[in-house]
Amino acid sequence: MEKENTTTIKGEILLGIIFALELYALPTQFYLLLEGGQFTFFSAAVRFFSFFTITTNSIVFICTAILLFGGKSAMNAFFQKCTTITAITVYILIVGIVFNLLLRSILDLKGHHRIVSEIFHTVVPTLFFFYWLYFVSPEKISFKVILFWMFYPILYMLYTVIHGFLSNFYPYPFIDVTKLGLETALVNGVCFNCFCGFVCYFDFDFENQNQKNLNYLHLSPYF
Repeated sequence: MEKENTTTIKGEILLGIIFALELYALPTQFYLLLEGGQFTFFSAAVRFFSFFTITTNSIVFICTAILLFGGKSAMNAFFQKCTTITAITVYILIVGIVFNLLLRSILDLKGHHRIVSEIFHTVVPTLFFFYWLYFVSPEKISFKVILFWMFYPILYMLYTVIHGFLSNFYPYPFIDVTKLGLETALVNGVCFNCFCGFVCYFDFDFENQNQKNLNYLHLSPYF
């Protein structure tokens, strides 16, 4: 019991760190967007949430806030589910992987821009992955759950293309229709969703292997 309580406290500390980082980074990034004076509050909000990075980090922020302060609410029960946290882990890992593989080399960020970028793309993905790995009890997950996990990246890509046609703004260079053309941008969008599917499957397989190992430990007479 004492070990379980200690583990819970450690998990809450890690959640608290992630929550504090997001509480700093999200408003700071929005302020930096407004600072230039190019946008009204509403247009800045639309531009702000047009980034997969921002929407995903906002989901992480909401998740950590409810897990820390949600008490016994229905929302807390939802975010405590292994499938929910695993899905969020998938999304935030995609943020980190895509940025560090495709975008880091073409950006030269300074000052607060660089600080919040590192929080969004490196620190939070790493910390949330460790939280999922060490503090979330593994459960057997059905393969069809992956289809539900894919709704978010697919809907995001559809929104980005439609919003791009209307506003001529594309948040990422690999889906910029104005520079790449519609066909190439759509192919890149499909590749992005295929990559999301791969990460979903990796986490799905990893979680089920953890559940099998846990079941073995419970059944083995040597433990």
